[in-house]
Amino acid sequence: MSLKTAIVQPGMFKTPPFTLEVPGSPQIPGETAPRRNANFLTSLISRPSEEVATLFDVLLRAAEKFGDLNTVGTRRLIKTHLEVKKVMKLVDGTEREGEKKWVYFEMGDFEFETFGGYVGRCLMIGAGLRKLGLGSGDRVHVFAATRCVLFVSCGRMISD
Repeated sequence: MSLKTAIVQPGMFKTPPFTLEVPGSPQIPGETAPRRNANFLTSLISRPSEEVATLFDVLLRAAEKFGDLNTVGTRRLIKTHLEVKKVMKLVDGTEREGEKKWVYFEMGDFEFETFGGYVGRCLMIGAGLRKLGLGSGDRVHVFAATRCVLFVSCGRMISD
């Protein structure tokens, strides 16, 4: 059985306690004591390994570890449905009936990309930005609320 076809059922695979109260933390009336993962009670970890320092390093590490597994999924917009309904509105202290427009989106099935493919696409976009003249310290902002986010090799986060 491969990881792609395995059906994972929820269940407990470690033994409690999962969290413990942080020793030496102040007790504030009306608040619960701070808790931490039982494995990192005395100090928090700041990164998963020594070679990981940036978000792009996290992406590269994930691609190395999970190469052929699915990472991001997107759904294509099939159709936008507009529905007009009569609703009661409060206008100047009196209730009146008015129209309200509701927009519903009909979406397709999820299409997934593997970690390896995602890193490849990020590198191509990063190379394109470099070719356009962007370099260290430059900023890029692309707004696309319905698309997956890419981490670009020149250190920026953009949407495709």
